[in-house]
Amino acid sequence: MNLDIFTNKMRMAFQTPRITDIMPKDLTDFASAQIIQCYIIVGYLTYDEKDISVLAAKLCSDLRESYPYLHRGEIVICFELGAKGEYGDYTGVNLRTFCKWLKAYKTSDLRYQMIKQMEQEKEVKALPAVSREYNEQSMNRLIIKRFHEYKSRPDLEIPFASILYQELQSRGFIRNSLEEKLSAMAQFSRWRPQNNLHVSEDYRQAMIKLKAQEWLLKQYFNSLARLPFER
Repeated sequence: MNLDIFTNKMRMAFQTPRITDIMPKDLTDFASAQIIQCYIIVGYLTYDEKDISVLAAKLCSDLRESYPYLHRGEIVICFELGAKGEYGDYTGVNLRTFCKWLKAYKTSDLRYQMIKQMEQEKEVKALPAVSREYNEQSMNRLIIKRFHEYKSRPDLEIPFASILYQELQSRGFIRNSLEEKLSAMAQFSRWRPQNNLHVSEDYRQAMIKLKAQEWLLKQYFNSLARLPFER
């Protein structure tokens, strides 16, 4: 799974309507289409339309009851990844399989990271972009805020750590060598998702990189009593 392509698909998915906002008839048609696509992806040559109708009705009910906040595009991504084996061994086109996929997708680390990244971008965009200097000052305030939050609670994760790390690195404040980055990644080389869910190696390596960047950011914060641009 190419992380950049997946990220773009996730961004587009979050622009689609939520399950709770889709009309019942449209949701049923959508669910039927996703089930038929699953049949095709996993290699079934034929399927019974009556079975599809019953399964679609059950799936719609479950989506409305348990996943009304998910976006339509997220369901598309979830089912595509599930049919490709990203959430474990395939156990047939049935409601139990779909529930397993939805649960795995909902709790996935990459979905969590995407939501946090979009929240940060929204926070930054909400500020008036009057100049490059003003934007830099706005980012400085955000970094300072995360810095002091970490100093007061070093046991917690740093929100948007990867973005903050890349920003400080691009400005020359953080200057980790390739060896230091590889060493940080090695510390998380055994990382696996919660509940031992099956994920592709590309996914796993992407998460290892994110965790390594957070660890390097913490090392940078630990070396300082005050940020260089903090007044």
